[in-house]
Amino acid sequence: MMGIEEGDKKFRFGAAFWTASAAGLISQILSYVFNYNFAYRDAIFRMEAARRFFDNINPGIISQIGTVWLPVPNLILMPFAYVDYLWKTGLAASIVNYPAFVASAVFIFLSLKRMTKSPAATWFGFIIYVFNYNILYFQTTAMTEQLYLTFLTGAFYYLVVWSENSDKKQLWLSSLFMMLASGTRYDAWPVALASAGIVFLVSIPEKKYIRNTLIFASLPAALVIWWFVHNWYYFGDALEFSRGKFSTLHQLKYYEDAGRLLTKSNFLLSLKVYVWSVLLYSGNLYAALSLTGLIYYFVKNKFNLKSFVPYVLWVALPTTLILLYKGQLIIEHPFSEPAGYFNSRYGLYLFPAVAVFGGFSVLLLEKFKFRKMLLIILWIGFAIQQLVFLVNFPYSIPSLAEAKYSYSQPSEDLSAFMKENYKGGGILYDNLIFALNPSTGINLKDRITFHTFALGEKAMKTPSEYVEWVIIYTDAPNDKIHEAMKTCGDFKNNFEKKFSEYGIEVYKRKF
Repeated sequence: MMGIEEGDKKFRFGAAFWTASAAGLISQILSYVFNYNFAYRDAIFRMEAARRFFDNINPGIISQIGTVWLPVPNLILMPFAYVDYLWKTGLAASIVNYPAFVASAVFIFLSLKRMTKSPAATWFGFIIYVFNYNILYFQTTAMTEQLYLTFLTGAFYYLVVWSENSDKKQLWLSSLFMMLASGTRYDAWPVALASAGIVFLVSIPEKKYIRNTLIFASLPAALVIWWFVHNWYYFGDALEFSRGKFSTLHQLKYYEDAGRLLTKSNFLLSLKVYVWSVLLYSGNLYAALSLTGLIYYFVKNKFNLKSFVPYVLWVALPTTLILLYKGQLIIEHPFSEPAGYFNSRYGLYLFPAVAVFGGFSVLLLEKFKFRKMLLIILWIGFAIQQLVFLVNFPYSIPSLAEAKYSYSQPSEDLSAFMKENYKGGGILYDNLIFALNPSTGINLKDRITFHTFALGEKAMKTPSEYVEWVIIYTDAPNDKIHEAMKTCGDFKNNFEKKFSEYGIEVYKRKF
């Protein structure tokens, strides 16, 4: 890792590395033992997206990149998802996200070390990042949050180094990490744009603003342009990912019609929903400390151009507020209207800023006469905040609460039934409704859904000719397989019910 000074015992980089490694490994074991690694439906869908490149009726890298979901996480996960055991157990995701978690913690540590020059500030910001229960959980799953945080903190660290020494190599490394972030989550796109603007400003005194901005922007811009071209070439619309039938914008119409998109055109409600999301995922103490650190940092540096770099970590705040207000994002948690759990994890994307500026708040405490006593009180507050998160576990940790809330017991029971009874023959189901646990061992090439090319339409008309199993959800208004089976004579004559629970029904072919 570039930028690590040797012989500085006060910071003890090795201790930081092993602390992050131990915390991540213990979390991996606990998540696996308690079967939390597939609690999120999207964790299952992400694993399927990675495996689909080769386990598919129509396999191939280019043909299965798809749209809506950006390709970098799927491509990184792909070789591990290829191994059946790693796919079925979810360990494929652990192999990817565990080292990514350690790397992100290292980036936070090194960034704080460079910016604060204070062991106390560095360690405090590092520790609150490493022991954020939500980050510890996400790194055990196939979700994209951990990879995004890793690429974001990597881009940030090398940008900090560049702002200090003007080394082009550091700028290229920052650009590389920002490109990977931009290929992981769309949340990185406004961060990349803001970062390019900051690079421009920082470069003004040396009059290298055009060169440096082009260097930084080149790689993320190339990826974004390629994504537009890919969508245009394969789907006929360069914006298919944002407005196509599988896009978030298309899905949001369902939530708006159901009266669940109340933040649209309501700024105060948008602000309330997002602030609570940040508080739930960060903790009240750390959020308050980060604001204190932000104010202190601004007062100390004012409009020094090189001091602008850390502000890029706050881009998630205005971006998310705009998306909520424009009705292009839905976030639900216990303090939203309506209350629930959906996309509450958007509050997590601000946590690198909380950790870094929480570290800066320690710099302020060190200026007081009784700084040792204040630091002791601070660490006591840290212990209390961590314990508060464990009250009413797992529902006091929002990522786990959302995971358990979104993946219902009937879905788990369905996966258990199919694991025990499926012996081959293929299944017909709506894969937008059901997330079958990989432990079922049902290969993706044996699954047919409504959009499986022409085969899907044929199977929906005469399922007995193509599959042995049909799964429907009678309570879902948008289960396309259920809608097709209502008037399908072949289905009614040739299939019998084998499983039923809370509207989920499984039918097996009679012959």
